[in-house]
Amino acid sequence: MGFDLLLLHAPSVYDFRERDDILFAYLSNSDSVHVSPIFEMPPVGVLAIKQHMNRCGLTSEFFNVASQMRRDPSFDVEEFFRRAPPARCVGIDLHWLAHAHGALELARIYKEIHPSAKVVLGGIASTYYHEQLIQYPQVDLVMRGYDTLAPLEAMLRAGDDEDALSRVPNLTWKRRGEARVNEMTYVPATYSAAVDWRDVFAGRRDGIVPYNLVIPQAGCEYSCTWCGGSRYFFRKYMGLKRRVQKTPELLKLELESIAASRTRAHTVTMIDFWHETPSLLRAAEDVFVDANIDRVHFSLHRLPAVEKGRRMGALTKAVIELSPDSHDMDVAKASGRGAYTMQQMEDFIDALVDDIYSFEIYFLIGLPRQTVASVWGTVDYCEHLLRKYQGRRVTPYICPMLPFLDPGSEIYDDPERFGYRIFHRTIEEHRRALLSFNWKHRLNFETEHMSRDDLVDVSYGAVRALTLLKKEYKALPGGVARWIVERIDHTRELLGAIDAFQAMAEGAPKEAMGREVRRRVLQYNREQLRSVSSQQRPADFGFADRQWFDTDEAFERVMRRGR
Repeated sequence: MGFDLLLLHAPSVYDFRERDDILFAYLSNSDSVHVSPIFEMPPVGVLAIKQHMNRCGLTSEFFNVASQMRRDPSFDVEEFFRRAPPARCVGIDLHWLAHAHGALELARIYKEIHPSAKVVLGGIASTYYHEQLIQYPQVDLVMRGYDTLAPLEAMLRAGDDEDALSRVPNLTWKRRGEARVNEMTYVPATYSAAVDWRDVFAGRRDGIVPYNLVIPQAGCEYSCTWCGGSRYFFRKYMGLKRRVQKTPELLKLELESIAASRTRAHTVTMIDFWHETPSLLRAAEDVFVDANIDRVHFSLHRLPAVEKGRRMGALTKAVIELSPDSHDMDVAKASGRGAYTMQQMEDFIDALVDDIYSFEIYFLIGLPRQTVASVWGTVDYCEHLLRKYQGRRVTPYICPMLPFLDPGSEIYDDPERFGYRIFHRTIEEHRRALLSFNWKHRLNFETEHMSRDDLVDVSYGAVRALTLLKKEYKALPGGVARWIVERIDHTRELLGAIDAFQAMAEGAPKEAMGREVRRRVLQYNREQLRSVSSQQRPADFGFADRQWFDTDEAFERVMRRGR
């Protein structure tokens, strides 16, 4: 017996393991999230979907194809699809546009092996591009919107009944080969996509990293101009006038499931600014004191009162994430930030530095009004922070805005107003861009102040300089800093070799150089994808070995069904 819904997470580029014509370069995934350049972390909502369907009497499983391909070089995706019993419906997340190639390829391959299966895509990028995605022959349905548990269940129960499918809200589908777009009428007033983490950490989970990602809300109160999850985007493309949140009771249940799981000392990252709602913070407080929750990450848009910050620190090892985006207030305000000055931020840190476990301060590259000189000014400001807070767990990071400016963001929709040029508009253009040899050609934007070449160059230069500063102020061990600098220098040299090769006239010398460059690229990619690093965790120390999104046991369960 097969599945009603088999959920799959694709790599950014499907056949990444064999590609010698794409450099999966260090820093080409922004380096702000602990994932490799193939983006093996799925949106956590896939777990909520799987659990919801199983509770409703449908059969569902999630399999992380991207992670399995990276971790197991012998894993054969097509053989897996052939051996596993066919699913009635296959759900593939195209939430982040970085998966435009992998998601569509995975859909195509599954349909070739199991032609009767229906393929449904979902997520933010799918919602934005639904009318283009439905034109691909391997895509049968696109589920638009947020918190889509109920309409997705209705779609599965409708099966091939076209009258029933026509009544499923938020669904884009095909009727005898022609696209149909149902109205987006499912816009719930609360957010219900919670995960029971006891299920995630059940079974043979020895050695798994006790890290949890919790999404307390959909939408946002704020409109950062570069963000595809902003208030602007949700109003325009999701029909949501303001953010919606989990009820205090549901959020508490989800957090309690973390505390009750068999693994110990959990780190919980809470996305967005949910703590600005007092009832949600009160509900979370009761759980955060549990000894099984070691630390909690809080993201701040505005600076709360010091007493509230002290309250956060009293509950657990609190990690405060601040994202001013730029030290320059003109740049910060143009990006939708600028809610506080750098002096106000430092005053806030000064008042809480003994109460909070650590502060992480994030700056971006690729913002409106930002120049190369402004980026280097941010690096100088980071040195000031490192000097002032040496030994106090206050760490700045600077990250390029990669690989894409979010479609549906204010800047993407009106680039001229913000001083941007957009290179890729369609889903197909983004899919092809992911196959570029040099990642500068994957970028879908440049600004009036920084070309794509500038963005690449200043990104490597700024991260390299900040790494050396962290070594100087003992925020990074010397050996780790040297490894990062060597990786950056090697990457820049290889990117230069790619540019030189592509600029050569056709002929035997270019063919010979091409063979050598591709040999080096394949070797580089294999080294780069062997482990996972980020600016927060530049040394892996096994962090990437087993994560909440790794699905070894799911793979075994699927294969058992196929016997």
